[in-house]
Amino acid sequence: MKKLLFGLAILSIAYLPVVAQGVQKRGVPAVVLNAFQQQFPKARQVEWEKERNGNYEVEFDNGLFSRDHQAIISPEGKVLRHEEELASYSLPDAVKQQIKTEFDGYRVGDVKKIDTSGTITYAVELDSRYGDLDVVFAADGDIIKERMD
Repeated sequence: MKKLLFGLAILSIAYLPVVAQGVQKRGVPAVVLNAFQQQFPKARQVEWEKERNGNYEVEFDNGLFSRDHQAIISPEGKVLRHEEELASYSLPDAVKQQIKTEFDGYRVGDVKKIDTSGTITYAVELDSRYGDLDVVFAADGDIIKERMD
């Protein structure tokens, strides 16, 4: 009996994300869903939210390593912005070199690759005992924005 109850509990927990995903995407227009499914066919654990400006924000896992992703999709189905969690070793060499040169003594924390209408940038958290920084780099290593965290 205990094994049966345990098995049912596990099945219920496994089924919850599927149910939640189905309920949340009901209000998402078909053109937005189709654009999302075409661009990210392997997406899992999808969560939708409608923004005040009418765009749709979707958070999901994608790919073999289940990295976190976030996308903003217009009501017309255009992907306006896509953020992808990356490992620090995946940064372009120019960005790595800039971090080594300008931020010696900092440790690389979270890294995100951001595609905004075809323009690629990298948001990097840099940690040190003196304070943390959030820095946005262009693909060529130029610093676009820097702020204390």
